[in-house]
Amino acid sequence: MRRAGLAAAAGATVLGVAALVACGAGSSGSGGDGSPARISVSHAYIPLPASPDMAVAYFDLSNGGGSADRLLGVSSPSVQSAELNQSTATSMHAVDGVDVPAHGEAHLARGGTHVMLMGLSPAPRVGQTIELKLTFQHTGTITVQATVQPLTYQPPE
Repeated sequence: MRRAGLAAAAGATVLGVAALVACGAGSSGSGGDGSPARISVSHAYIPLPASPDMAVAYFDLSNGGGSADRLLGVSSPSVQSAELNQSTATSMHAVDGVDVPAHGEAHLARGGTHVMLMGLSPAPRVGQTIELKLTFQHTGTITVQATVQPLTYQPPE
């Protein structure tokens, strides 16, 4: 009889945990509180490219909301195409998005994830701003101005 009672208690515990997870009371792993994503963009810049055919854009993404979001793509009226890329020590490859965790950040920076801008027209010059349209899975599109900086520019920490 004692075994039957222990088995019933264990089964009730498993069902209780499953119910909590199903209702969202368990941890989602994102650290979020369920409020909508609130994306902001800062430090958007483009190092002066050696040729007008290709340039790179960098920026920081912050999410003040309680739900994660994902940068799905970037476009600009000043370029023929834009692509999210990831650099490694030996190569560069396209990526299909950049995750921005709830109450977190994502950094598109030298040596890591960045935006390749191809076919700029006209050729950029230092001080010029280039419009970037960042499209997110939940937030939609955010338009930012990226300033063309000297090649050796380092953004603020």
